[in-house]
Amino acid sequence: MKTDELAEALKQCSLHSLLMLTSKALARAGFGDVEILDRRRAGQKSRYGGHEISCLAHLGPVPVKVLVKVVRDDVRTRMLDELAGCVIRSGADMGIVASAYQVSPSVAARQADYRPARVEILDGKALSKLMRCSGIAVRPAGGVDYAFLQELEEVSERLLDFIGKEGR
Repeated sequence: MKTDELAEALKQCSLHSLLMLTSKALARAGFGDVEILDRRRAGQKSRYGGHEISCLAHLGPVPVKVLVKVVRDDVRTRMLDELAGCVIRSGADMGIVASAYQVSPSVAARQADYRPARVEILDGKALSKLMRCSGIAVRPAGGVDYAFLQELEEVSERLLDFIGKEGR
């Protein structure tokens, strides 16, 4: 089976870079106003209780709120539990766990158990597909744009340094 080079490259991204890539892909996919919240480093806790990105869109006159939890690990039941609770508590319409890694079949099989909260999973393959459809981190010929990903990591570090200095 051929490996997805973009999915493999996403595994090397820092949390902040993965947040930026995911937010841009969601915005281009029509998830409306996409906002990265306060957690940008792996050791930080989210003040918003289990999600790092908030999406607000409108379907006609109806507002739709989607919460996104971005993780740099395999998708686990605990992550779905946290997000489902967050979706219910905040009154969001849906939650998405986005990971550059994989989800086990047993965790995927329990996805429907989270009703009334709608919780979807974007594993490495699905996230890679979304990014390819959005034209993010890929070259016109279809290969991975490694130079872009490297530059994104460098920009991410500068942004985090700036936020750290100015956020005091």
